[in-house]
Amino acid sequence: LENVGVHIYFLNIPIAYFYKYSFNQIMMENSTRHPLEDSEQTINLRELIDNYLFYWKWFILSIVLAVGMAFLYLRYSQNIYESKATLLIKDDSKGGSMSEMAVFGDLDLFGSSANLSNEIEILSSRTITESIVKKLEINKSYIIRGDRTGFQAQNLYGSNPFDLKHVIDDSLIYESETDFNLTLIDENSFELEEVDGNISGVFKFNDVIESSIGPIKIIRTANFEKKYFNRDFEIYVDELTSVASGLMKVLEIEPVNKDAFVLSISTKGNSINQNNDIINELIRQYELDQLKDQNELTENTRAFIESRMTVISKELSDVDNSNLQFKKKNSLTDVSSDAQLLLNKESEIEKQIIEVGIQLGLAEHMETFLLNQSKIEQLLPGNLGFEDQSIAKMIDNHNTLVLERNRLLSSSSSTNPSILKLDNQINSLKSSLKSSLKNIVSSYSMELVALKRKANTYSSELATMPEFEKEYRDIQRQQQTKETLYLYLLEKREENEIAVAATVSNSKVIDAAYSDGKAISPKKKIIYLGALLMGLIIPAGIIYIKDLLDNKVHSQKDLEKYNLPHLANIPLSNQNEKLVAISDPRSVLSEAFRILRTNVAFLLTEKKEKGNIIYVTSTIAGEGKTFISLNVAHSLALTGKKVAVIGLDLRAPKLLQYLELQTNLKGVSNYIIDQTLTHQDVTTPIPGTENLFLLPSGITPPNPSELLLKPRFEQLMNELKEEYDYVIADTAPVSLVTDTLTISHFADATLYVTRANKLDKRMLEFPAKLYAEKKLNNMSVIVNAVDMKKSGAYGYGYGYGYGDDFEADKKKWYQFWKK
Repeated sequence: LENVGVHIYFLNIPIAYFYKYSFNQIMMENSTRHPLEDSEQTINLRELIDNYLFYWKWFILSIVLAVGMAFLYLRYSQNIYESKATLLIKDDSKGGSMSEMAVFGDLDLFGSSANLSNEIEILSSRTITESIVKKLEINKSYIIRGDRTGFQAQNLYGSNPFDLKHVIDDSLIYESETDFNLTLIDENSFELEEVDGNISGVFKFNDVIESSIGPIKIIRTANFEKKYFNRDFEIYVDELTSVASGLMKVLEIEPVNKDAFVLSISTKGNSINQNNDIINELIRQYELDQLKDQNELTENTRAFIESRMTVISKELSDVDNSNLQFKKKNSLTDVSSDAQLLLNKESEIEKQIIEVGIQLGLAEHMETFLLNQSKIEQLLPGNLGFEDQSIAKMIDNHNTLVLERNRLLSSSSSTNPSILKLDNQINSLKSSLKSSLKNIVSSYSMELVALKRKANTYSSELATMPEFEKEYRDIQRQQQTKETLYLYLLEKREENEIAVAATVSNSKVIDAAYSDGKAISPKKKIIYLGALLMGLIIPAGIIYIKDLLDNKVHSQKDLEKYNLPHLANIPLSNQNEKLVAISDPRSVLSEAFRILRTNVAFLLTEKKEKGNIIYVTSTIAGEGKTFISLNVAHSLALTGKKVAVIGLDLRAPKLLQYLELQTNLKGVSNYIIDQTLTHQDVTTPIPGTENLFLLPSGITPPNPSELLLKPRFEQLMNELKEEYDYVIADTAPVSLVTDTLTISHFADATLYVTRANKLDKRMLEFPAKLYAEKKLNNMSVIVNAVDMKKSGAYGYGYGYGYGDDFEADKKKWYQFWKK
């Protein structure tokens, strides 16, 4: 060892250069070292990994099952696709109106200011959503099952070979809910069955069929092909409200960013064509709604102008008739211009009277219109030409508020706080408008009186003129006033017609509905990754829980927590060996006892040629102390030493039964009780092994503890020390009885046996206390029945199973089910 500088590792303790360090010093250092120091100095990551890698076969099996389940899920699940579109909401207040409408800017017919939040509410309203369902008939779903399995399904939207129609009223389907199973037989007939219904049989296309939703018929479509023969279909009919509610949940409408008046519209479903149609129809319905609002204003203006033109036309006709009758009566062909200068002044006054009369008439008409208007949602006629711009502005503001109220009301109720707020604003504005019109009527009336008074002054100056000329002037004035008002209304009617023809939506489609064709769900990579992780987590979790709940001793590492000195590991064997060195001298178990024999030699602090007494005990019964006692003794005997195995477990002796010898042999209890017996009288050789003798327990006494305290027992121990090199004593378990502790002072060393997978870790506190209080001489612990495959065998590469025999015991990787 000194020449090559080799470190031999066994018992998990490095023993280097035996001539420098005694085994006892190393055991003292190992026993006094705090258990947490090792765990802090050497990270147990490798041991943790090895613990899980021991079950690598189950990890592989779990991963295969998890990935297989993920494959089956992806194989038979429907793909979900997403379609998107972008819509511009034009805001005239920010320059959003189209340039080609600028020519009509002076008419003020297109002024509006968009509210993006309101437009989102309108787009996502139930009214528009239900219109989409009705238009596209997506409350009816046509599903075809896979031709190889019944699990895979495909939505036939837009390519369904047949269609379901209601015979009486197709709108009844919107209020119904049912399912049908259909199988195409040939081009003329099919088999139909209503789920939870009374329909079941073979029918022909266009036959009237009585169902739970009323009489229906199945008609062929342009997509009908022979490839669908003998294929199974499912027809789902759902209520309009439930389909609309589901559609509202998958529709996502949100601004592209906070500074742009651009909305992003998206939806998800298992059919790309259906997704695109839903979004495009949504935009179309929204634009129709916008055009409807704008046309409502122009239609109200048109009706008002037409009604006023009818009245003015009649009045103008009456004035023309009066003029004609006056001329006939007075035989007039021309009007004298004698007082031309006076007449020019009078003409100027008359022009003012006309203008004031027009404004007064418009104000009176509008005031009358407001008094007769009772509905809050009714619009006011706009662009009537008031000189007072405040009146025109109030009318425009009133109409804007009414339009906004009507649009919000289409997707909400009249009790909505926003609508109530708009109602208050409309009523307040209407009250202000009435007050302003009343003031204008009063103002224009006073101005008209003043102008007429001035006109009368000029008229009095024309008193010298013929009376008929004065009357003619009055008629001509009325005629001119009516004619001017009529032409004005005619002009406004043409402007309103132009507005109707030029009406456009306040939105513009930037990108129509589109999809990249890639499924957004299920996500194959994520599902496979999740399956892989689950395949790792499930067995790891089971192993972790098993280890967490495991309270048994498994290896020498469990001893470190209690500062117990570890002497050796005895591997678990599936064979029923008695003396392992005889049954299989090259086995792993035999090699373990050879190492234990070597370690026992270092454990004995006092080197004696003869008389080494070694106790073998345990915490509880059944930990293998009898097995350890016999095989340690047998291993020592093979070295030429004279060894005696003595049974000091007087309460439950096992040596004779273990060796299959006569159970009535005299032993220790007989020797102590019978003074005439010698130790040779109660000693018998163990068959098959030279230098190995057995001193059994003898008869079972009623007082074993007191019997072991008699001087006769001390005499026996002294005689055995004189005759044998080693005395191996199989003693009673120390936690159950006090027999072993009462005679512990006779032992030169104590081998404390702990059986792996049997003893509770908490019971290690008992030997730890005995070791700390030194109640057992030179105590060291043997871990028996260790599963070396699971524990990694630690340092037994050369000591345990070196050679062909060990290789023969190895299993192939595919024989993992074998023990």
